[in-house]
Amino acid sequence: MNLVKKIVVGLALYAVCLKGFAATVLAYHHVSSETPPSTSVSVENFKKHLELIEELGLQVVPITTITDAIKAGKPVEHNWIAITFDDGYSSVYDTAWPLLKEKNYPFSVYINPAMVKPSKLYMDWQQLEELSDQGVIIANHTMKHENLVQDGLTLEQITDTILEAEEIIKQRLNQNHKIFVYPFGEYNEQIEQILSKHGFVGLAQHSGAINETSNITALLRFPANGIYANPKTLKNKINSLPFDLASVLPVDTKPDSLHPQLTVKLNSKDFYQSQLACFISGSSKPQKPEWRSKLEFTISAEHEIPKGRVKYNCTAPSIKHSGRFYWMSKLWINP
Repeated sequence: MNLVKKIVVGLALYAVCLKGFAATVLAYHHVSSETPPSTSVSVENFKKHLELIEELGLQVVPITTITDAIKAGKPVEHNWIAITFDDGYSSVYDTAWPLLKEKNYPFSVYINPAMVKPSKLYMDWQQLEELSDQGVIIANHTMKHENLVQDGLTLEQITDTILEAEEIIKQRLNQNHKIFVYPFGEYNEQIEQILSKHGFVGLAQHSGAINETSNITALLRFPANGIYANPKTLKNKINSLPFDLASVLPVDTKPDSLHPQLTVKLNSKDFYQSQLACFISGSSKPQKPEWRSKLEFTISAEHEIPKGRVKYNCTAPSIKHSGRFYWMSKLWINP
């Protein structure tokens, strides 16, 4: 290869590296100031989120664009973002949809068929049909919003609520995407295996960027409601990058102690070890990771983790991609 060709190839590779291939997914519930604050974003802030997406030059794509690429093992584009709504609340139809239509932004809604009925809180089938006819993706969130981990359901019952909901959505709306959002964001390894067996993609509710190496049965999403609705803090999240992960252990969400240890192995790293910061639910101070080698670190809770959903969130500023952060999250469920 002559010098000119080497330079051209080198520049092309450098450009690819600079792109920082990553997609992000936003998780919403209500778009209203009259609904529970923890699962709501005000109309004003929702508008600011959409403006922020535009300002950053991100491309809003259907969730299937991202999941199809990951299933095929193909790189996601560096500026993809998807917008998702859990539970099928009426404010999505009344408030969010008109704002999204103005910008021609696609989105998806995840419903519990047994809860779809005329009401002030939820959309009914007529409204969902209207959304569906306009190209909105309607997908699966179980039949009745059951907590699949803590409601005492058998594996057979879990399978039934997922498959029954999928069949009803198929019959009523002619949509059968096999994309499943975990109610309350809770799952375990056995539930992931059910999804895998039946060909489903799983969407979680803990935060991080995703790419073609991400776990297809627990893809990360950034919550964008409640305390996470601030546009200033959301900016770094939707512009974040996925760590180049070789493994994250343990796989399951059930902790083996009240001080569970997370072990992360990287294929490569584009950040300084000293700048890796990890945060544990319930603690305001960062937890210092222990580096076992240049590409492996562990993190353990100093104090006993609380009951319920506990997250270890780790971030680090990129060296190559100025102003952007690597971001990952590990979910524990302490019953």
